[in-house]
Parts: sequence; structure tokens; C-alpha cells
Amino acid sequence: MVPADLLLPCPGYSGAVPRSEGQISDALLAEWRGRRCANAKLATLAQILNPAEAPEV
Repeated sequence: MVPADLLLPCPGYSGAVPRSEGQISDALLAEWRGRRCANAKLATLAQILNPAEAPEV
């Protein structure tokens, strides 16, 4: 059984187009966090669905 939280989307950057270095930095960090979240969920799902061949999280 797959836990419900693994099926929820991971947040990324959803603000306006960045116009300053600080805003670009904030957007990049938000996207990086979202990608890490998504990749961790994929790895966990792989372990659930095929524990013998899944990569370590």
C-alpha cells in the first residue's frame, strides 16, 4: 500500500518571474527543494513497489 502523502505534489516556485538576484535565488532554492522532495518520493515508491531493486534513499 502506498502512503497518501507520497501521492501529493511537491511544491516548487510558483511566484512571479524573478526580477532581482534575490528573487532568482529564492526561486532556485524553492525549485531545488521541490526537486529533492519529488526525488525522495520516487525513491520511496520504488522501494515499496520493488524492494529488491530500489536504490537507497
